[in-house]
Order: sequence, then C-alpha cells, then structure tokens
Amino acid sequence: MPLPTVLQALRRSALRLSRRLGPLMLCAALAACGGGVSVGLGYTDFDDDDDRPHGPGPDRPPAETGVFLIAGGLCPQCGGSQDGSGSNARFDGPEGIVAAPDGNLYVAERNSATIRKVSEQGVAVTLAGIAGAIGSQDGAGSAARFNTPTRLEVDAGGNLYVTDTGNSTIRQISAAGAVTTLAGAPGQCSSLDGNGGAARFCSPQGITLDRQGNLYVADTLNHTIRRIDRANNVTTIAGVAGSCGSSDGRGNAARFCEPQDIEVDEDGWLYVADTANSTIREISPSGEVRTLAGAAGQCGSADGAPGAARFCRAAGLTIDGAGNLFVADTGNGTIRRIGTNGAVSTVTGVAGSQSNVLGPLPGGLNAPRGIAVLGANTLAATTQHLVLKLVPR
Repeated sequence: MPLPTVLQALRRSALRLSRRLGPLMLCAALAACGGGVSVGLGYTDFDDDDDRPHGPGPDRPPAETGVFLIAGGLCPQCGGSQDGSGSNARFDGPEGIVAAPDGNLYVAERNSATIRKVSEQGVAVTLAGIAGAIGSQDGAGSAARFNTPTRLEVDAGGNLYVTDTGNSTIRQISAAGAVTTLAGAPGQCSSLDGNGGAARFCSPQGITLDRQGNLYVADTLNHTIRRIDRANNVTTIAGVAGSCGSSDGRGNAARFCEPQDIEVDEDGWLYVADTANSTIREISPSGEVRTLAGAAGQCGSADGAPGAARFCRAAGLTIDGAGNLFVADTGNGTIRRIGTNGAVSTVTGVAGSQSNVLGPLPGGLNAPRGIAVLGANTLAATTQHLVLKLVPR
C-alpha cells in the first residue's frame, strides 16, 4: 500500500477511535427548525452573458478559489427546463448531482421530472424523461417517466441509480440509457422489506453505493435507512418506519427525522443528513448510529467542534478523497466541511444570505441541495436554477 494511503487510513482509524471514546452527546428534544436565518431572493450576476462554463481554462488558473457557473441562467426568471450551453441552459429544481466516470455531471431535476447530463464544457442535455411529463414508466431516454426525482448515484460502469421520490421507487439508468425500476412500487408509499418490487418506500431521497455494490437509501418519510443488496433484497438497517426522532443507538433503537441524503466512505461508514433534526449522523459498519455534528432541533449556523456546530435543514452530502465530509447546509445557504478531525467550518456562502453570488469567496448560494466532488479541492453543487462549480480554500 502506498505511504499516502497508509497515512490516510491511519488518520481515519484514529478519528474513529476518538469518536468511540469521546463523551456521549445528549440530544435535545426535537423542535421545529426556525429562527435566526433570513431568507431572500437576491441575485448577483457577474457574467450571465458568457455562455462558457466558469471553470479552469486557458484564462482561469485551476487553483483559483470562488463560485463559478457551469450551467443555468442567473436571474429570478431563469427557471424552466431547457437544453443548452452554459447560461443558455435552464434547470427547474435541480437537486442531486453526481460526477460520473465518463467525465459528465448528472443531475436529478425534481420539478421537470427529468435526469439531465452536463458535459465538461457546460453543455446540458436531457438524458431521460420529458420535462413536465410526470409518471412512472421504464424505457430508454424520452420514453421513460419519473415523478420528482431527487438524488443520484453512479457506479464504476456508468450506471445511474435514482431515488424517484414522487413514485416512492428506486430506478436505474444503464450506461446505455435504459431506465428500469429496481425496487418499490409506483405510488405506494409505505414501508416493507422484501425483494425488488415487493419492497415499499415512502418518498426516498438520499442514495449511495458502497464498494461491495450495496445501495443505501435515506427513506425520507419513513424516517429510516434502507439497504438494497446486489440481489435487490431490501432491508431496514436503522430507524423505525413512521417514528420521527433523534435517538442514537443500534438498528431499530435509533431514530431519524426526514433524512434527505446519505453517503458512504471507503471503510463502510455511512453519513446521513438528518434534515428535520438539522444534524449529521453516522452509522458504523457494525450498525451503531451516532450524532456526528449539530444538535437535534437546533437550527442555526456555528462552526467549531462537532457538539458546538449548528446546521439548518442540511440536505446534501459528499466525501472527498481525503475523507472530508462536505455538507449542503440548505437552510443556511452555505457549504460546510467536516474535517477528518471532526471540526466544522463554512467554506462557501454566507449564513442567512440566500442569494446566488458568483465570483470570489465567500460567494453566495441560494438553498444548495446537491453536492458532489468534481476534482481535487473542487465541488459541484446545485442551487435554485443553477449548476455551479465551487473551489473552496
């Protein structure tokens, strides 16, 4: 094993040990998320007439930090769903985003019920579904139908996995473009373990894939975490269906409240954006659920040690190659980083300022929902109507 890999593994192991030996965190009673965060609809347009993606290029050093446009229109009226390049493209409620092995970004576009593809040059096209045509139908490309898809995952072969939230199903889009239903039944919102179409979900959102090929799903309105193995067997691994809470513990002793995203690291640890609790949770490979950062029911914005940090309805997660966890802190309009030492910091946006502001850091973000690692020290994120590139310090 190369020395950097060994050091990285040792650092993660030390962090895991410190977490297990650290003091137990007592969760506050669940309360409504509110107060202390002002929400506006401001926009700052630095370069909306330039159709090029605002990323590295001959005139832009790769190390330059800031917020840059990849695709979408930066104006209050620039919604809708339209294929095009750079600022000529339009998005309608973009949420989940993932960087695929083919070099493209893929976006789950909630409001238009489509899956979009964005090239490295910022050209956006519709991969599957038809804008505004809501339903549930398998097929290729425009023959497929979705209902408010929210999150995406991709495997090494380029196959996409989609939480089709409005249908309460899990869908797959093959590398060749064929859409199929992996698990759940369209329009049947409930909770049932079983194989494939016999299983039931209720408005699932987050989805992630581990190194063994297991999918994990944040089953949002069931308040549970589910696993889909390679044979499409669905099991509930944490939480209790219909029981919203914030308790730590193992398996069905744990409680979540409307979890909206989930990520897995290379060691098999799961991380959950427990959105209605405004916390980040972790699940060990042995099934122990613990609150990693934030305090249940306390919607705010504070950097610092895990117990002192505060989030507000965080809804998106991604992990970089160094083991840093990045959080789309939706209610605060910011991107947060949880380092390998557990410390929380704000890396993009200004808490309480829900505005898309391109240019130098801190920049501005309007309710970021999706987040993905784009490259070394580079992220992609979705906000209102936009797909952005973020280069934090």
